[in-house]
Amino acid sequence: MKKYLLFNFKTNPSNLIQLEQLLKIFQRYSSKITEKFKVVLFPPDIYLTETKKSLKTKFILGAQNVFWFNKIQATGEISPLMLKSLGVQYIIIGHSERRRYLEETDEMINWKIKACLNNKLIPVLCVGEQEKGKNELIPDFRTKQEIFEQLNYAFRGIKINELTNLMIVYEPVWAIGKGIFQDLKASQAIIALIRFWLSRRFGEEIAKHIPILYGGSVNHQNIKEFLSSKDINGVLIGSASTNKTELNKIFKQLTTNN
Repeated sequence: MKKYLLFNFKTNPSNLIQLEQLLKIFQRYSSKITEKFKVVLFPPDIYLTETKKSLKTKFILGAQNVFWFNKIQATGEISPLMLKSLGVQYIIIGHSERRRYLEETDEMINWKIKACLNNKLIPVLCVGEQEKGKNELIPDFRTKQEIFEQLNYAFRGIKINELTNLMIVYEPVWAIGKGIFQDLKASQAIIALIRFWLSRRFGEEIAKHIPILYGGSVNHQNIKEFLSSKDINGVLIGSASTNKTELNKIFKQLTTNN
């Protein structure tokens, strides 16, 4: 199975000219990179149509957010059906920046996952601890409690089976946007913890098939290391997604044999 490369543009770029320049890099490497990986782009909503038109079917389209109802008056929100009409397939849910800046609650995250599943959209749930644990190989009690609570709330009232499409991204909050990242072995330990929770909740067979990715200051220096792990099904790339120099380096790392 191909591993996932998720590119979260966040609130970038600032205008259409910069978007066009950025998408040219994706176009340049499209054949080689999609041959090896399943690639999903998450531009800001105002750029979804332009991104789709520019890249056509070379990459999969994702959105950074979704509202939890289709038919309700909610100024400024975008419904699941609107996103589907634009060709969106994946939705990031529960990203630490939304939890922090927009006070997105566990209840909202649960509603959004339900909305995605009900509308045949694929939720990309982000979970992770606020502070770095002391032991790299064994997640401490605080880390376990924090991640388990996030999972418990996120999947409240949700039933899934072998045909359910969803994925989870482990993103250590303390590493987001700071140029530091979780050690590979520590990341594997926490991803194993998430997989354990899934197996206890939904059964081992279902847990085995749910992709779990790593996200947290992924760049050209560490991306191959994370992708080399059999326990990690891909990466969520944040700030590097719209840094043209870094993006070129990432693609060169992943498309050359070295």
